[in-house]
Amino acid sequence: MTTYRTVKGYNVKSVSSDPSNVKEGQIWYNRTTKAIKVAPNLGAWASGGNLGTARDVLAAGGTSTQTAGLVFGGGTPPASALTEEYDGSSWTESGDMSNARKILAGLGIQTAALACMGDGTATTSEEYGGTSWTAGGTLNTGRGRAQACGTQTAGLAFGGEPNDNKAATEEYDGSSWANGGNLNAGRQLGSGAGTQTAGLIFAGDANPGILNSTEEYNGTAWTAVNAHTVARKQSAGYGLQTAGVLAAGTTGSLVTTVENYDGTNWTTGTAVATARSGVAGMGTSVLGLIAGGNTGSLSNATEEFTKAVTTRTVDVS
Repeated sequence: MTTYRTVKGYNVKSVSSDPSNVKEGQIWYNRTTKAIKVAPNLGAWASGGNLGTARDVLAAGGTSTQTAGLVFGGGTPPASALTEEYDGSSWTESGDMSNARKILAGLGIQTAALACMGDGTATTSEEYGGTSWTAGGTLNTGRGRAQACGTQTAGLAFGGEPNDNKAATEEYDGSSWANGGNLNAGRQLGSGAGTQTAGLIFAGDANPGILNSTEEYNGTAWTAVNAHTVARKQSAGYGLQTAGVLAAGTTGSLVTTVENYDGTNWTTGTAVATARSGVAGMGTSVLGLIAGGNTGSLSNATEEFTKAVTTRTVDVS
């Protein structure tokens, strides 16, 4: 018979009580309860507070948190200038953007965010300081339906439309934009995550063709890496280059599918409750948040994701 020690190289510890600081994947035998225990990393989505205004194709401060979230713009219709902040349970309207925008790109945190581009060929950007918006730097390439990631002082914008702008990348230093390396597979309506020097793009529309390709940015150039499973567009994207999240979107049909990226491979995650496209996402792979979108009609729904190590008893009968 093959033993656990032979396969894994170490024994299962025998303890009198469950450890208080379990780690993901840890296995032990509780001799008091006479049970084998394991600690898998489990995640679940739960309903959060509704947005004040239902809308789709809105943007988020992608590195804002589950208890300090931020969304802005979108289609109500028409294009909206609305900004809302999340405190972990409810959304509160804050200062409007100077320009109404939909299908825009956003990045940053609740107290330092950036909105840029928008439907059509917009070159403008706006900075948010936690209360109000002020004019930011002008992009070199006007576009909409683009993606962004990073911070207000080290931002990255990439992709978009019209056709000749799909591969363009620009870097923001807090005051001005400079051209960066082009994407290998230009796209619009994709999703982004990460930082200016460790960016990530996935999903999107090559017009024609919905994509499942992924690329990583190193601060200079993009490199094609492993594709995700479900090709889609208008999905939520957030997290880091080594811990990215892709949630919901449309394949032509709305999906609830979630996929997680670990810096090398994509794996299927816990599905969201409501299928929708044009949804905003923010947070981390451990504590995430999605809001708004279109379910066939405009949505104001919010979902919160929590990932935690939880002890489970193994049935060996």
